[in-house]
Amino acid sequence: MHTISRFSLSLLAGLALALPLAPLSAQENGRIVGRVVDAEQGNPIAGADLEVIGAAITAITALDGRYALQDVAAGPVSVRVRMLGFAPKVVTGLAVTAGKTVAQDIALAASAVQLAEISVSAAAERGSVNRALDEQRNAPGIVNAVSAEQIGRSPDSDAGQAVQRVSGVSVQDGRYVIVRGLGERYTTTSLNGARIPSPEPERKVVPLDLFPSALLEGITTSKTFTPDQPGDFSGAQVDLKTREFPAGRVLTLSTSAGLNTAVTGRQLPRAPRTGTEWLGMAGSDRKLPEPARAAGNLVGLSQSDRIPIINSFRPIWNGRTGDAGPNGSFGLSVGGEDPVFGQRFGYIGSFSYSYNQETRRNESRASAFPGPTPEQATPVNLYTGSTGREAVLWGGLLNLSTRLGAGTKLSLNNSLTRTSDNEATRLSGFYEQNAINLDLTRLSFVERTVRSNQLRGEHLIGEQHSLDWSVSASGVKRNEPDRTDLIYVAEDDGAGNMVPAFWWGTNRSADRTFSSIDENGYEGALNYRLSLGATDAPTWLKVGVMGRTVDRDADSRIYNLTTTSLTEAERRAPAEDIFSGFYASQGRLTLNPGISGLYTAEDRLVAGYIQADVPVTDRIRILGGARVERSKINVNTVVFEGISETVVPAELENTDVLPALGLTYFVTDNHQIRVSASRTLSRPEYRELSPVNFFDILGGQRLFGNADLQRALIQNYDARWEWYPRGGEALSAGVFYKRFKNPIERILVQNADGFSPDITFANARGANNYGVELELRKRLDFLAADLRRLTLFSNLTLMQSEIDVSDQGLSSLTNPQRPMAGQSEYVVNAGLGYAADDGRWNGTVLYNVAGRRLVEAGISPLPDTYEQERHLVDFSLQFPLAGSLSGKLDAKNLLDEPVRYLQGPVERLRYETGRIFSLGFKWELR
Repeated sequence: MHTISRFSLSLLAGLALALPLAPLSAQENGRIVGRVVDAEQGNPIAGADLEVIGAAITAITALDGRYALQDVAAGPVSVRVRMLGFAPKVVTGLAVTAGKTVAQDIALAASAVQLAEISVSAAAERGSVNRALDEQRNAPGIVNAVSAEQIGRSPDSDAGQAVQRVSGVSVQDGRYVIVRGLGERYTTTSLNGARIPSPEPERKVVPLDLFPSALLEGITTSKTFTPDQPGDFSGAQVDLKTREFPAGRVLTLSTSAGLNTAVTGRQLPRAPRTGTEWLGMAGSDRKLPEPARAAGNLVGLSQSDRIPIINSFRPIWNGRTGDAGPNGSFGLSVGGEDPVFGQRFGYIGSFSYSYNQETRRNESRASAFPGPTPEQATPVNLYTGSTGREAVLWGGLLNLSTRLGAGTKLSLNNSLTRTSDNEATRLSGFYEQNAINLDLTRLSFVERTVRSNQLRGEHLIGEQHSLDWSVSASGVKRNEPDRTDLIYVAEDDGAGNMVPAFWWGTNRSADRTFSSIDENGYEGALNYRLSLGATDAPTWLKVGVMGRTVDRDADSRIYNLTTTSLTEAERRAPAEDIFSGFYASQGRLTLNPGISGLYTAEDRLVAGYIQADVPVTDRIRILGGARVERSKINVNTVVFEGISETVVPAELENTDVLPALGLTYFVTDNHQIRVSASRTLSRPEYRELSPVNFFDILGGQRLFGNADLQRALIQNYDARWEWYPRGGEALSAGVFYKRFKNPIERILVQNADGFSPDITFANARGANNYGVELELRKRLDFLAADLRRLTLFSNLTLMQSEIDVSDQGLSSLTNPQRPMAGQSEYVVNAGLGYAADDGRWNGTVLYNVAGRRLVEAGISPLPDTYEQERHLVDFSLQFPLAGSLSGKLDAKNLLDEPVRYLQGPVERLRYETGRIFSLGFKWELR
């Protein structure tokens, strides 16, 4: 709560400072602002001279290429741009309105000799700039980017939904990114170039549903490694860029309301509230009771000493069934560039909030029991029911920047996001081991927070030297306070329905779990770039260093209640009565510490690199270099089981040299071929190194880590042909191949009872991953002129992988021939977009499907478990209303196909999520 208060005060104070001190009075003149960029690479040009022709108004571009021409008389004007080494240009037809700001970016063509001045219209110049700024085309490696405009024209409400539009990308559970069929461990996430720690207890990846799309300027997915990037990825490096300040002052308000056809107006399991869930906060009632905290691991306490602990738990054990209501969201942002005490500051402050009710309708879970052959496995422990969830997502940012002369830019970027899920699950079924019908209830509340603060400086030193640096601090928290797991014996109510009859009373039939993760990271980076040779074909030499330190504290405490003295008649009471304190005070309830544990992790990384971007000829550029990373990870686990306490250390220390070489052949100005080779790595997640045990009653499985895991090394090879016929159009075809040494796999280990295998992690000997990527973005006016407003876009990725399973340790129990965990055979994205000439009407239809994906490697003779393909169709329509008011209609998951996990013929998991519709409005004041 204190963190949110501090952030809110900072946001309000920053906006107050950034807003001009003078009132918004009517002005006779206007402003022209924008950027000047290199037409070939899209890089900003610093030090360019601009002048309004016929007026004594001039400006010089800053380090980021931005300029501002102040006090320009209203009416049509022309602007001249000059820069040594570039052909001069005049942009005509700029319409300046009194009291308004006109945005105009300008692209200059490099030239070693002075050329005649080029004159173009403002409309034509906007098209050339769009082409020059195409990030995918100008990137040194293979990159896919999703812009803020593309996100705005889709129904995507967070980064996890938006990034799945990228070729070769699929998203698991709406939040975990899988690229080119590689598991989420091979994808890393950064915010404005700085690494974000993961708040997940068992995954290395950052869940992208934490980031509201309204806060994003764009998403860049780098699929090839260059030495100036962190080396611990092979699938992709996903960089989320928060919004930059607009050219003129803009205030935007937005709101929406919607419904889920599987939720709204239907009876669903509902989790009890404490009153602060709408803020994404657990509330003090859910925190670990002080008697339990003071007792520690319960070692040395008699059962009579444990009675106060039993009586201190929150008297909530069951959910309720109730009607679900609508979904809703709102957002506010303000930005611009204004003087503060004579110094111009760019600023943007934004806040967004959403509340959604979700479900897993017609939910079923089961385990597989071996048959004579894998195809003859049979389902056991089959449970059916449903889950209801209230999801809150909010986020805020405050970004400030200023320019000191033409050679220095300082930026301060701050963001805070928070999400929470208040969830109730109710399942019933037959438990094979005890031949009894059971009813399972789980109540959980999970809150996750990500904070990021970054100070960045960029400096231009003369005409050949540039320097940039950054320092950042980030923190993540995941808190799951007071999760309740309750098991009752179920009986037929006479109408064919299984209903809870009496508390089972055995081990794991009444658990209270309190778990938390608190992780903080600090990172610093320094990069220097030197330009050599001719201006029209420079050689870029770049060197840099970085350091990162991360510390994590994870704590999990499980309290298990059992009885041997309560009669069945007494156990037929509601759980709230059984655990009210009456029976505990009589000594008839036993409190046992579950398999709990806590661990701490320290991660230290230092790295340095050198790379060169060299024009070998006028059509061939080579980028090469190497990165050295030294990493040391220490994980210390304290395991409590019964009355014993054990400390288990794990240490991983490596120094790796990661070379990279890439070649780009420019066949024509809009036609190029890329090839690259590199070496990268993947380190284990801290939880995977910790032998902490965790038991999930819903799946009936125990998960534990492996302190002997090693980092994986990957050799990457890529080739891609690209053609950019016109601005906004692209056609590409690529191939990739990856060879892994010691890949980390999630595997199953069979229990003695043969019913519910455990889950752990192990290094395989090696693996191969290869595939083909095709991408198309094309306007349809080549078919007929009337179709100029329609754009077709599609991408297809076909991929395969084979893993060489080790014959030592636990991994010998997995099937010897299978794909890598997380592997899909194909991913397809397609869409059709419409944009009116004035840009006010636009619509998009989107389609996505990923082939079946390996979830868990089976234990012979059981087959592997696959998530089945699921076809998704979404739709979005934006339309004008009155003045600066516009509307947006979104529809998601129109086919409503179920999520299904199959292990051979056994359906391990199945549920439906419903169709989602929303109507929103946006008002923009400039």
